[in-house]
Amino acid sequence: MATSNNNVVVSRIQNRRGLKQDLPQPLRSGEIGLATDSRQVFIGGDEINSTLNKTVIYETTDNAKQIVDSIANNQIISFTVPHKRFNTSLDGLDGIAKSFTYTGSSDVSITNSSRDVFRSTVGAGNVVSIESGAAFNADDLTVLKNGTVLTGNNTSTIGDLTSEDYIFSAGTSLGNDHTITFKTVPLSSDDIGITYYGNSAIIRALDGASNSDANIKPSYTGLTNFYSRQSIPSFLQIPTDLILVNATTGTGYIGLQHKHTAIISTSTADISTLGFTKLLVSRTSEKVANATFTASGSNVTVAYPNANQKYSTSANNFNHVYITNGSDADVNGNAVITGANSTHFTFSVSGTPDTSGTLDHTRILEFNLSGAPSSGNVTTALNTVAGIVNNTGNITTGSNVTQAWHSLQLLPQYDPATGNQISSNKVYFTHKSAQSSTPLGFTLHESGTTLTRLQLTPKTYTNDDTVKAQLETFLYDAMIDPALNIFESVDTNQEYTSNATVKATIGTYNLDINTEGTEITFNSNEEARNFSTLVNKLYFEYSIYNTPGAGGLGSLTVSSRGLTNVKNNIQLQTAEGAASGLPDVAYDSTETASVPAQSNTAIKTFDMTAYDTFVIDYSLDFRSGSDLYRKVGLLQLSSYDYGSGQPADVVIQDYGTDKAVGSVAGNVQFTANVSSSVLTLTAISSVNQSCNMKYIVRKWNAPLT
Repeated sequence: MATSNNNVVVSRIQNRRGLKQDLPQPLRSGEIGLATDSRQVFIGGDEINSTLNKTVIYETTDNAKQIVDSIANNQIISFTVPHKRFNTSLDGLDGIAKSFTYTGSSDVSITNSSRDVFRSTVGAGNVVSIESGAAFNADDLTVLKNGTVLTGNNTSTIGDLTSEDYIFSAGTSLGNDHTITFKTVPLSSDDIGITYYGNSAIIRALDGASNSDANIKPSYTGLTNFYSRQSIPSFLQIPTDLILVNATTGTGYIGLQHKHTAIISTSTADISTLGFTKLLVSRTSEKVANATFTASGSNVTVAYPNANQKYSTSANNFNHVYITNGSDADVNGNAVITGANSTHFTFSVSGTPDTSGTLDHTRILEFNLSGAPSSGNVTTALNTVAGIVNNTGNITTGSNVTQAWHSLQLLPQYDPATGNQISSNKVYFTHKSAQSSTPLGFTLHESGTTLTRLQLTPKTYTNDDTVKAQLETFLYDAMIDPALNIFESVDTNQEYTSNATVKATIGTYNLDINTEGTEITFNSNEEARNFSTLVNKLYFEYSIYNTPGAGGLGSLTVSSRGLTNVKNNIQLQTAEGAASGLPDVAYDSTETASVPAQSNTAIKTFDMTAYDTFVIDYSLDFRSGSDLYRKVGLLQLSSYDYGSGQPADVVIQDYGTDKAVGSVAGNVQFTANVSSSVLTLTAISSVNQSCNMKYIVRKWNAPLT
């Protein structure tokens, strides 16, 4: 623009921008946000208290829903903390009262009688803050009104309040009164949440009061913090930004990285003695049960078809075997393979077993570590050891190739005083994340003194060795401890612990997913925001798993779009993002589904109360070497209710063409049915391979009114 003096003044307006994972959930009404990595543009829709801000939608990233389900089931622990809610006139919000009194054993609200303010097993005199050890006061609480945080005062009377919003007092037993008095009379339409603990209290339960105080609650030694109790190394501790309490509802999430759900063996002490021979490892999933054997003296022969494709006598291969459950105990243990052919393998034992019997066998992979330095700098030597293991790569036995699943890394260590990373004198062994999204058990076998010198315990490692399993047990112990009141309930959809008592007590949580599987609804924007933020953070961290300093657990492909977004963040249609307005339209992202071999699979469900007519463009694909199945087509579906008490039905037409090449046979057809206003599209596959399906959906209502 120009001024009166004809000077040109250039004004620059820059909108919010950054990585997609940092997009606010939600943007403020009318606020524009540019995701610089995914090149998406969003604008905030309704105001912050809109019901749309309680809804999370799936991004168009391939398999977004399936990945969110996996993260929710395996990498998120949900919990509740002491909480009170006033959100209806039945709770006393009459537009007149300023003061509200309840007890620790009261229902959370009139509309939620299934939950008490405090857990019923909290002992007398223990309704106190775990941070102060004293009765709760205004400083301990988080009080929100319609999503806005209020401030409290511990010393004033209500008439003396100036900038603060409320005063609060409470007794120390379940039956004692808790009274909150507001400076301004709440309206009958207000939604007020009173939450007794925030992020810092959960972090305290995991990490203790301080570096010098392992207690969770002052002067209480009945249960020390999680990291101290389980000797969790700094590297495996949970980042504090993955611990979130929803103050509006008294719920919370603990997000777990892959290293927290992976089965890991870590050095129990600093490594001081070098000079290693062989590292021997086996995978639990490769155990072959109830095989038959014959023996001649100390020589044992095990019948096993194509044994020379699984066992070898070569170095740095599967040249050892782990025998368990032998009908004669003399065959049990680790042994060196002495021969393998198309029908059997052989090994020798120190005893003289029965001439025949049964056993379970698991092949053992050998890593020759003798090339590592036997003296000098420990960290340098351990780097060489890790390199030998990790650079081994895929293992070829005969013509059979076993993908590399093993990972040996230096355990990151930190100075407890400064927090700075220091040279590592420890290692950890685990499986790569790319090999398994859920824990993969293994056994470390001693060879000479290798494990002893690496300070690794020779044993079979199971789910119980994961951080998640240990955390489940700790949270259970904290939840039943009458001296601690921080956790009311703990929920996870996939328990990792094998402890039957813990599993019976820990609950599950359900995501409120709509019929079509496109949205998740939560109880507040804070819940939706924190869940979306958490799953996206955990997803984006997949891209760093192959970086040794960040975990070294393998690598996974990550889309910069992420997995979820709050529904009120409206994506703007751009020519680059969706090829809008162009005659040649490219779809970079589609909906996806898996079609297992020779089975019937529900592909998608549709809510008929919203739309009744659907057009679906799709492709199906399987490829492996010279074998291929490909189908492309268009599905047309329209559901209807023809009245007179007759059930609803659907018409369906599939225009498609396919081709099978090589050893692939069969085809994929589609059918649909309607039940309870839900239309289900099902793939019927006779193809002898599993296929991937990609599709886009257009939908509308057929009737004019």
